[in-house]
Amino acid sequence: MKQILFVISVLFTSTLFAQNSIQLETQAYPAGIIPGVRFDFNIGNNSYLTSRIGYNFTDRQDFGKNDNEEGGGPGFGIGYVRSDFISSDLSVHIRTDLWFMDIDWRDSQTICGTVSPCFEQDINGTSEIIILQPTVGIEYNIPFSANLFLKPSLSIGYEINIKTKGREVGEGAILLIGLSLGRRF
Repeated sequence: MKQILFVISVLFTSTLFAQNSIQLETQAYPAGIIPGVRFDFNIGNNSYLTSRIGYNFTDRQDFGKNDNEEGGGPGFGIGYVRSDFISSDLSVHIRTDLWFMDIDWRDSQTICGTVSPCFEQDINGTSEIIILQPTVGIEYNIPFSANLFLKPSLSIGYEINIKTKGREVGEGAILLIGLSLGRRF
């Protein structure tokens, strides 16, 4: 965990001095919400490297592998943005996020004895997971002034549980609707 925090702090501080914009970003998906801070810096020819740090809150209900899954955790991501795609205000992006989440789960199991009738029993626990979340998407830039802008976005991707400590929990396709408010420097 110390190595991960070191990488996040290096990523965060290095982008503070090289960034082209800073944005407050929120993405919502059917089972959660991801608020964060995003940094984009220009690498030329309408191309940007992007990074973000954030927190992934989830309430999967029964979308996962158990009757109820909820929790959250911090994470970070890196990506590439190509602006002026088809029109001057439309951009496309690819990004990969890494999330470090604790998921509280609850499940029912049926217990049948040889003499007694069957009955339902709830079991619960917590799983620690590391999620790799690659996505592709589009963004639309709405300028307020020369430096301030709003960007709605739509992304699709996949959540992959690359490490699980505890019971298996849900993973799979994801659709994210986002909005960011930013300032160019």
